[in-house]
Amino acid sequence: MKSPFDESIYNSVSLTKLTIFAISKIFENQEECAYERVVHECFILFPKRFGLQRYPEWPDGARIKIEILRCRDNGWVTGNEKKGFQITSLGVRVADEVLKELQEGPARKLYPTKTRDRGDTVLSYFRKSEPYKRYKENKEDFVITEEEFRKLIISTFETPPKVLEQNFNYCVDLCRQYGDEDLSEFLEKCREQKSSLLKSGTKRKKVKRRRAKK
Repeated sequence: MKSPFDESIYNSVSLTKLTIFAISKIFENQEECAYERVVHECFILFPKRFGLQRYPEWPDGARIKIEILRCRDNGWVTGNEKKGFQITSLGVRVADEVLKELQEGPARKLYPTKTRDRGDTVLSYFRKSEPYKRYKENKEDFVITEEEFRKLIISTFETPPKVLEQNFNYCVDLCRQYGDEDLSEFLEKCREQKSSLLKSGTKRKKVKRRRAKK
């Protein structure tokens, strides 16, 4: 499906602003603003910005989760993945500004038009996290809580083990693709401490299979 907006224009708009605009369209249509609905809207409106790098025909759900959290941090939306999201009055104003930019084009720019790679944004998110800062200060005594681990990979306590593992593997693969050995080691340290969260889904399947055989 072709985007209703000019790719050359929306490529210069930040992912966070594109996300709040997509959320605003959901509310304009009086639809429930669930996480999956936001993923769909972002990808339909801006496929070149929200598609997976290796599989551009599929939306990058992990990337969009991060942008939703950024919208929430900016005060543009409230809510969470379990209960859904609500746009704030500030979010509406920002979305209106984004629409104007999409229709008329950005103001005359004094910076390069090259779009910042999404991978850089994700890695920057890791580096700014509190767990990573503690890890850098003292690697030997580093400990991460379950809440911190889930937040780090854009998940909640309601996120199923299978999705949790998919999100974590996505983050690990991204660090490897960018050759960031320090972040890769950090994530492996997190995996060692929270491996039970990532393996629980596999264990449940094995238990079901054993019961079926009996």
